[in-house]
Amino acid sequence: MKLKLFFLLFILSLIVPESKGNEFAENTFLIARLSPSEYRSNRVWNFMNANNWTGIELDLSTDSATRTIFLKNSNIPFEEVLIKVSAQLKNNESKITPLFINYSGNVNLLDSIINSSDLKNQIFYLPQGERWPSVEYLVQANRRAIFFIEGKLQDESRILHHTNNYALEISASQITPNSVILNIESNINKELFNIRNFDRLPTGVSTRQLNSNLVPEYINFLLESWTKYGKKPNFLFVGRNIYNFGFIIEHLNSFVAVKGQVRTAGKNLERVYWKNAETLLTGGKFSFPIRGGEEMILTPFVPGFSLTPSQLIITAEMVMPENYSIMAHPLNLSQGLMASFDFENNLADRVNSERSFTGNGYSFSQDIDRGTVLRLPENANVNLGDPALYKLPNSSFTVSCFVKFTDILEYGDNAILGNDERGYRRGLHLVLRSGHPYFGLWANDYMSEELLESNLWYHLTWRYILETGQQAIFVNGQYVGGSDGHPPYSGTNDIHIGKALSGGASLRGYIDNLYIWNRPLGNEEINRLALDEEIVYSSDEQSTGFLESKNIVLILGLIALFFLILIFILLRIVHVRKQSVLVSKPEMPTKNQIQLFGEFKAINSKNEDISELFTPKVRELFIYTLIQNVKSSAGAPVADVDKTLWHGIEAKKVANNRAVTLNKLRKLLAQFDEIEIISNNGFLQLQTTGNFFCDYVEAFKLCNIPEGMTRGQLQLFFHLVKKGRLLKRANWPWLDEIRGFTGNQVIDNLLKLAIIYKKENKLKELEKVAQRIIDYDDLNEEAIYLQIWALQKANNPHLARFNFDSFCAKYEKSMGEAYSMDFKAFTHYFSDQL
Repeated sequence: MKLKLFFLLFILSLIVPESKGNEFAENTFLIARLSPSEYRSNRVWNFMNANNWTGIELDLSTDSATRTIFLKNSNIPFEEVLIKVSAQLKNNESKITPLFINYSGNVNLLDSIINSSDLKNQIFYLPQGERWPSVEYLVQANRRAIFFIEGKLQDESRILHHTNNYALEISASQITPNSVILNIESNINKELFNIRNFDRLPTGVSTRQLNSNLVPEYINFLLESWTKYGKKPNFLFVGRNIYNFGFIIEHLNSFVAVKGQVRTAGKNLERVYWKNAETLLTGGKFSFPIRGGEEMILTPFVPGFSLTPSQLIITAEMVMPENYSIMAHPLNLSQGLMASFDFENNLADRVNSERSFTGNGYSFSQDIDRGTVLRLPENANVNLGDPALYKLPNSSFTVSCFVKFTDILEYGDNAILGNDERGYRRGLHLVLRSGHPYFGLWANDYMSEELLESNLWYHLTWRYILETGQQAIFVNGQYVGGSDGHPPYSGTNDIHIGKALSGGASLRGYIDNLYIWNRPLGNEEINRLALDEEIVYSSDEQSTGFLESKNIVLILGLIALFFLILIFILLRIVHVRKQSVLVSKPEMPTKNQIQLFGEFKAINSKNEDISELFTPKVRELFIYTLIQNVKSSAGAPVADVDKTLWHGIEAKKVANNRAVTLNKLRKLLAQFDEIEIISNNGFLQLQTTGNFFCDYVEAFKLCNIPEGMTRGQLQLFFHLVKKGRLLKRANWPWLDEIRGFTGNQVIDNLLKLAIIYKKENKLKELEKVAQRIIDYDDLNEEAIYLQIWALQKANNPHLARFNFDSFCAKYEKSMGEAYSMDFKAFTHYFSDQL
């Protein structure tokens, strides 16, 4: 493992660009609103003099008669504000001051005033699209005044940055839910991150009463926002309360960040999706905070690309590079293609030539623009069969085609692809609704504002991304709208071209080049399809070449087989010698295993992740059976299975449901080696051998060692459970008792390991173990103390105090009363106990 880690770091050292110093975009500034009264009292100026990472926001208005600009609602000339800013920069040669101006009018007048001030030679302006420089550069070049502007402006400025062009912006007073992230998609790749109304964060306490007990709420909001958008917050707008927020910068800077880029062809990608629950979408450049002791697993994905490496695992013991570089490689359009219809006088699917299709009322027609196309008048359709053939249910997918409507219904649907199934998530309807492209999964829909016309060819694309729940619609290769947070399609009825569920909707037009993928296509891929790019398949010549070389392949295969047999014999000898040794959990998921700690994960014998193939009921049956088999060698009583999984359903239906679900489960388990479920005398028994691995099973064995675990076994136990709580997202009622019992075992054993690490003064290891205990029980006093002790030993008192304050805030919220000890009493008490 150490060799692999060394090799990974060596490769990263070659591909990560050289450090460019402390970038401007990696810093956080408090921005105070400069009112006329604050300006006159000098209080804000004194605070800014004493605190380097500060800036101001001001509202300006123009006297059109005198062509003078004033601080709004006052007679204070803007020139006087600039004089004070200039004096600050002269007094502190390392200070950088951002100024945010709200102004409407002739920008040339504003420019002329700034360019006539003492700040003229200290202004830094970054052309749009370029990267922000390092702080060192700004200081050494003496370009330390940075102007941003918002408002209705006349003409263009060469010294003022339009905020919207440079920064993603959210409001703390209206915490942005994930469901609106697509509304800010155009700004997600901006390098800077503004948080407006930070002083209005809904904590329930006035900022005038702000004290250390409220620190966690503000810091946690910043950490959540940082994680959510993959950007460190740069500008915190705190109104007139800047004096109460002096603690923020130091606390925020105590967190280490994982930084990097997702790149292709020498440039960062514009947007990157993440399989991490806390993050949906970022720009190509990313930054995420690491909380003390956490193991961070980052899994990016970009529609239309494969990524190398596909996953980053960051642990406390790693020496992280300054920047990770993830390379994106374009996929072939044929990858993930489930169906391809060109309608050249037939209904052939070029991907699956053995399939045949039926329909009624359809015909083929010669179009002056597109050649031979499929004609589907009213009530005509083609049956494409079971949606599972195209891997549409519970999966990402993309459907695209060219279509021309002869009659667009003003009140009704023109159906492109759909089924006749009713029920939430079960009805598929990719249609025009009153002329608007529509993406429907029955009460789980999105409609574009785009309005199409009859007798024109359009290229339409519907894309669904499972990880984010995004439904998106593209017209002629351009994104015309979408929304996220939609559960996946789960229907089973046959799908049809030219037919959908709503009142017998039909196409009423022509269709050409219909494609179905079981992956989300990238925006660039969709644009290429709209330009009628041909999808390249494997050629006959390639197949012929393969057949001609079969003799060589056969010889090589025989040689390989000989060595495989030899290796197999040697491995069997080793296996026999080690049968009594507990299998150790590998660092990365490997083949033939199922993980229950953290997210459910199933890796088959071919090293393929097939977790999503376990539908909810199949997954529940497998896990219930596995846990009951771990508890008792007799297995899971069928009567208990029926009562638990199908409670309240009549016996006849229960038997049928169990039989169907069990059959599906057995087919999935056939993809694994040496595991099967058999029925025996009214019990379901799970039979496995040493080649099948399950983290829960191995952890259970460790917990049942009569004499207790040794130090090495405790380390192995931690390795098994550190991915997170048992079945993190499952919410079956029967699981609560098992999860509670398992959680107690995890906490008890990890406390033993943590105390060992404390005696050995292994701070990073101790912090990781303590954090995992807190994930199970966020009010565990022993774990909080151990984490604080490790942070204090590591000379990080601010983060130590932050963790204690967070604990106190959670305690009061959960228990309805304040925690009984202050920081000093807490650390003194538990230093004697542990």
